[in-house]
Formats: sequence, C-alpha cells, structure tokens
Amino acid sequence: PKRTPRPPNAFILYRKAKQPDVVAQNKNLTNAEVSKVISKMWWKETEEERFQWEKRADRMKLKHMQDYPDYVYQPKKPGTKKRKSTQRNDKSNKPTS
Repeated sequence: PKRTPRPPNAFILYRKAKQPDVVAQNKNLTNAEVSKVISKMWWKETEEERFQWEKRADRMKLKHMQDYPDYVYQPKKPGTKKRKSTQRNDKSNKPTS
C-alpha cells in the first residue's frame, strides 16, 4: 500500500511557491542551494507574510484530516533507516599474497 503523505508545513508551501522563480533567476543552482536561498528569503519575510503561510498550512492540515481521518504520524525509530545497497569494487580490502 502507498504511504500517506504528511500535510505540508508553512515553509514547505512557501518553498514550493518560490522555487520556480529562484530556479528561473539562477539556473546553475543545485536543489540544496535553492533551498538555502529560499530559507534566507523565508526568514527575511515579515511576520504578517509568514503568518499568511501558516494559515495556508493550517487549511492544508484540515483538508488532510478530512481526506485521511485515520492518519497518524508514525516517525521511524532511530537506527531503522533503510541503507542504500552499494557495490564496491575496492581492491584494497583483498588480502595480499
């Protein structure tokens, strides 16, 4: 079964709205760098502007509660991260003769 997504918070909604503009102005930025730029923009916003995004997030949370009434956030326990399997062609681990 497909995992139910968490409702987005205010910053996630803000980032989603601002990302196209930031990418259009700086086509050479990586996704991590775009996030840093948008984070700085977020903290420079006025309290009123951030409050508007909080209200949007609250509306999204209410809609999420209606769409998924049985949803309960269950974070993964520490140490249960799924590791990527990698193939190593490292010959330095072989014993020397």
